[in-house]
Amino acid sequence: MRIESYLIRLEWHLEGILRGADRKATITSLRQELLTDPRELASALADLGPASVLAARYGDEGERRPLWSMGVVIGAIALLAYWAVFLSFTGGMLAAVDSAAPAEAHSTFLFVGVEAFSNAESIGIGWVSGWAWLVVPATIVLAAFLLGARIWRAFRRQ
Repeated sequence: MRIESYLIRLEWHLEGILRGADRKATITSLRQELLTDPRELASALADLGPASVLAARYGDEGERRPLWSMGVVIGAIALLAYWAVFLSFTGGMLAAVDSAAPAEAHSTFLFVGVEAFSNAESIGIGWVSGWAWLVVPATIVLAAFLLGARIWRAFRRQ
């Protein structure tokens, strides 16, 4: 299990240095070497050093690649953060109108129209705004993905 943990960290660091096929071959080769090493696993991993340092030794200093998987992770985190803030805003509106029931409130959150209502028979929330409900989170995710992936590495000067 320690081998796999180390190799996963190494693969994350190698993503910005080696192409996919080279990265897989390197990880497979290192896995085989670690499995056949007669020394104790702890000393073999200690000799390799931190995964980030080992990854830096595999690549050329001048050639850095975008980190696509990191971009996906950062994009997903940004989307979850947007949803959390949006639902907190909507929940706050609902709490406000529920405390003054019967009441209704309309507001806008990042171009998305939000409404909350409360009366004796019902309570609810809603949002409507054409394409903004899709465009705003998609823009946030795209920007986070591109920044997280370090897209500028794809357009390096030579």
